[in-house]
Amino acid sequence: MTLYFGYGSNLDAADWGAWCARRGFGAARLEPVSTALLLDHELVFDCFSRTRQGGVLNLRARPGQAAEGVVFRANAAALAALDAKEGAPFAYQRTQRHVVLPDGTVVEAMTYVTRSEGFRAPHPDYLGIVRRGQAAHGIAHAMLDAAGQDAPAPLTIAYLFVYGTLMAGEANAHHLDGLPREAGRVAGALHDCGPYPALALGEGEVSGEVLELPLARLAAMDALEGSPPGGAPGGLYRRTVLPVRVADGMVRAYAYVMDEAARHPRIPEGDWRAKATRHADWAAYATRTPRPSADAPPYCFGTPASRRMAE
Repeated sequence: MTLYFGYGSNLDAADWGAWCARRGFGAARLEPVSTALLLDHELVFDCFSRTRQGGVLNLRARPGQAAEGVVFRANAAALAALDAKEGAPFAYQRTQRHVVLPDGTVVEAMTYVTRSEGFRAPHPDYLGIVRRGQAAHGIAHAMLDAAGQDAPAPLTIAYLFVYGTLMAGEANAHHLDGLPREAGRVAGALHDCGPYPALALGEGEVSGEVLELPLARLAAMDALEGSPPGGAPGGLYRRTVLPVRVADGMVRAYAYVMDEAARHPRIPEGDWRAKATRHADWAAYATRTPRPSADAPPYCFGTPASRRMAE
């Protein structure tokens, strides 16, 4: 079975099943696994389909935005059907992407993208099919509706959860100066990396703060944390999305997690401020960390400067 990330008409089981029946793909099976977010991308209508009598959906890179879809398990017959339905490789092409699941874990999945032809207005029938598919999986329509009008969509994820040196009064709080904060808690475990902590997904609860993060600051946060764009693994930290409990309910927020955090001692309280030596540890760390040269960016992934981690 192959993991496939669907974001358009294939979300609607009736449309998918009818197409497979007409084309003789009766053995094709798409089994929904979970909703998922493709970070740093948005939905756009920039490809024309004669069959759909108008524009059809595509993915476009947009740092800070997140396109929501569904991860399916696809059998071999479904892959053949998907290729035929998407006109691969001549219309849409297969591509591998990392997508974030609701619990913050990341998986690699295949999806389809095509070259942009500029905005193409969708037919109401196609919009209705996608809306029906989104509704079946609990996906909001805001990005779809904006894309249908070639208008900017509201940010899918507008918040950032911090739990270490970026919290108010801590060593790196100045990077988020001027942004209102409120208390928040996430599921997970907090680990002590010495001068900064690391959040690991799993059991337990971690205290921190939630901020509404301006889009312009997100790239700087990725660089500060040594995190590759798009939430991909491979950096010291990985940007993900977690549900955060706040005073009046729940919000979804970006958070930086360390997939290998468990190699460090756990902070049983789940609260960085419970560590009495945190400021002294940071001061000692800062004195031995080389400063970047005058012509280098202050935080650059892969350089010694990036070791001055925010969390």
